[in-house]
Amino acid sequence: MPEVDLRKTGIWLLIGWIAATALFRGAPEVDLWIAALPYRTGHGFGGLVPASWEWLRLRIWDLSIILFLVSIPLWALARKIARPVLRVSARGWAYVFWLYLLGPVIIVNGILKAYSGRARPYKIEEFGGELTFTPVLQLSDQCSRNCSFVSGEVAAAVVLSLLIWMGLELWRRHMQPWTIYFGRAVAVFITGFICAQRIVDGRHFASDTVFAALVVLSVAWVLYGFLNAHWASSVHALVRRRIRRG
Repeated sequence: MPEVDLRKTGIWLLIGWIAATALFRGAPEVDLWIAALPYRTGHGFGGLVPASWEWLRLRIWDLSIILFLVSIPLWALARKIARPVLRVSARGWAYVFWLYLLGPVIIVNGILKAYSGRARPYKIEEFGGELTFTPVLQLSDQCSRNCSFVSGEVAAAVVLSLLIWMGLELWRRHMQPWTIYFGRAVAVFITGFICAQRIVDGRHFASDTVFAALVVLSVAWVLYGFLNAHWASSVHALVRRRIRRG
């Protein structure tokens, strides 16, 4: 796995959480203002979304599903043969699997989207619906399942983008410089496009996309620490010392 400065990335993540919370909790109308930009009275959302956007959105979603599924046999194979597969170690494939499982699958779709209760933009009164707008990070009863907070597709897109970026770092010695820059541009485009598509289509508020990214990046940070920085051993040693002292 490529080297990551956990201290520096941890600081940037903390700054991101503080800034996003201050903005969207301090001024919840920002969500409504952004959501209103693609909305057309009498037509609703989606009028600015060409069919090609929907096709590309589904293909990006398919890529995440494929990568998640293939990580399982590739992880097993790398462990069995005790060497990297496609230049990725068993630990690297484990990282791919657990990042998708813990981030988009369990935390985002299994917990946040299931219990946040936040209605999607196209369902609230401001945009022709019947439900009430709920500021971000506030529990509500306006939605019973598959709610707006946070965006599952953005979460998966951020994971895909992050893995592309990390893969480029892992393989950079075998690549031309322009291919690395191109790959990074693709990674940024994937997340940016999915965020824009979900907002323009009225399926998510801007805050849903921002916090989806923060959630999965935080999961990625913690998971990297446990798999690559030996946090598990450190935690285990700390617990043992506390038990002995107690």
